[in-house]
Amino acid sequence: MHNLDLDAFRTTLNTGGILSVSLVGQGGAFHVTAETRRGNAVLTKARSSVLREFRDVQRATLLLRELGVREFSVDTKNWRPEQAEIGRPTRPDRALALKEAFEASEIKRTLEAAIQQADNPKTVWVSHDDLFDEIEASLAN
Repeated sequence: MHNLDLDAFRTTLNTGGILSVSLVGQGGAFHVTAETRRGNAVLTKARSSVLREFRDVQRATLLLRELGVREFSVDTKNWRPEQAEIGRPTRPDRALALKEAFEASEIKRTLEAAIQQADNPKTVWVSHDDLFDEIEASLAN
């Protein structure tokens, strides 16, 4: 059995080298196998020997359709949907990135509001000295 990344799979398919395609369930995911003129092959990640896995049959189907595969078989003998979350990496880095993006959007909104207020011709400007005199007077009381 040999490995085909997405580009090699597409090229082999377009040149007529793929005879049949199957989606094979293994654990909580599916992977793509193909019978080629040179023997059996599996779809792998780019520049890797790791199987390209699909947690959702629909995503795999969309990819195969995009590649030009119109017929394929589905083998669910070893598919265990309850295992789909096992071994799946959590993404705390994404949670942190989303939190930072939210905080940045809050800062941006505050800044835009301040700029809009500063650009408003009805804004009353207070001199630096008057402001500090006012602050000192309020602190003295």
